[in-house]
Amino acid sequence: MPRRFLDDAPPEAWGPPERTIPVRRKPGFEPAVQRWSFQLPDDCAQLRVAFLGAQGPDDATIEDDGFADWIERQVVGHASGPTVVDRARFTDPAGLRNHVVAAYWVDEARHLAWRDDPAVRRWWDAPDRVRARTGLWQEILRVPRDRQESIYWRDYPAGLMRSDAVDVYPTPYCGYYGAMRDRIPLAAVDPLDGPRDAVLAPRAGRDGFGQRWRIAPPHDLAVIRSANTWGRMDDGQLADYRAHLSGPLEHGMAFLREAPVVSGCASLRMMRTHDELGAEVPEDHALGHFLSLRHMERWAEGHATHAAIFGAAISRYRRYGASNQLRTWHEVFILPEGDQRFEYVNCHPATGLLRWFDGERLDG
Repeated sequence: MPRRFLDDAPPEAWGPPERTIPVRRKPGFEPAVQRWSFQLPDDCAQLRVAFLGAQGPDDATIEDDGFADWIERQVVGHASGPTVVDRARFTDPAGLRNHVVAAYWVDEARHLAWRDDPAVRRWWDAPDRVRARTGLWQEILRVPRDRQESIYWRDYPAGLMRSDAVDVYPTPYCGYYGAMRDRIPLAAVDPLDGPRDAVLAPRAGRDGFGQRWRIAPPHDLAVIRSANTWGRMDDGQLADYRAHLSGPLEHGMAFLREAPVVSGCASLRMMRTHDELGAEVPEDHALGHFLSLRHMERWAEGHATHAAIFGAAISRYRRYGASNQLRTWHEVFILPEGDQRFEYVNCHPATGLLRWFDGERLDG
């Protein structure tokens, strides 16, 4: 659980006083539901978020090939391990199972001690990993504190909100188009649009299997982790969710996954949350990578698939009011260039960012 639930938003949440880009919240607007965001400690200049994954033909092969043991010994159990971790699994479009751990560090010294520990890298860097039965991928984000935003429910701890290293506060920006941008402090003075010439164009020569690649994402790549849970719903609300909201969610995610060049969504993974013993949790979440915040907003505000999701969600809030049992949350990270680690070992070529952007082959 967070250190504290604050009564009011801290000054940082409103954006810097030298704001040059106006907020999109209309004067006097009151959200239908109050939502919450995390506040990093004052001495935390940047956040580290790691997505660590293994892929293989089935769960048993992944479990037998050492990934779970490496996670427990060298991530969760490490002396400088993360403040909180989540686990998930999914089957990707290539038909491979993926096990994923999301890990958060709010202490940079602890992250560096973990990252630079030879024992942490030894299994991952072993030359025979490119010939193993499973592939590995890691996407380790460096996120300056003014390049992130989050939105949670107070009564449903999730993501970084579960860490006792952060505070949680009622965000002044929620419930309208543009609120996501308004919650990012740097967006008060920077449009975060990324390079104007950034496009998604497949790179030749990246077969993936039997290779080790490190990819350099472009400036302002936007990463979103967005989840919803049906675990608290009674039979009536669950039936309503399945009848009116789950379909639009599936259609929207399918569009992003199947139309990367059009949408600017370089990667979209739909995952089922699991507990530490490997049992399913009634929560799905998407992990998406967009060329920029502008591309994410273009889908969110201008495409029919998102309009259907937003409309169904707002209708639900109005229908159930305070008795609504649906819980959703998301975190958004806008990445600057430099010190971002996207690494793919023996993975199929459509994994994550492997087929896009500049890259370096590390295995010769």
